[in-house]
Amino acid sequence: MNKIKIPESFLKIIDDLILNSESDTKLAESIQWIDFQSRKNEVNFYEMAYILTDRQLAKKRAQQWVTTVGSM
Repeated sequence: MNKIKIPESFLKIIDDLILNSESDTKLAESIQWIDFQSRKNEVNFYEMAYILTDRQLAKKRAQQWVTTVGSM
C-alpha cells in the first residue's frame, strides 16, 4: 500500500484520542480495533485511522448526495 500523507492536525487529534482512551473503555476498544486492522493491512496505526476516517466521510457524503438527488 502506498504511503499516505497525513496532516499534522489529524495526527494530533489521534494522539489526543489515544490519551483520552485511558478513561474511556469504548474508545480504548476502538483504538485496539484500529491497531488490529493496521497490522492486518500492513500499514501504520495513523494511516489506518486516516483510511477509516476517509472512508466514513466518503460514505456520509454519498448518502447525503443520494438524499439530495432523491428529493429533486
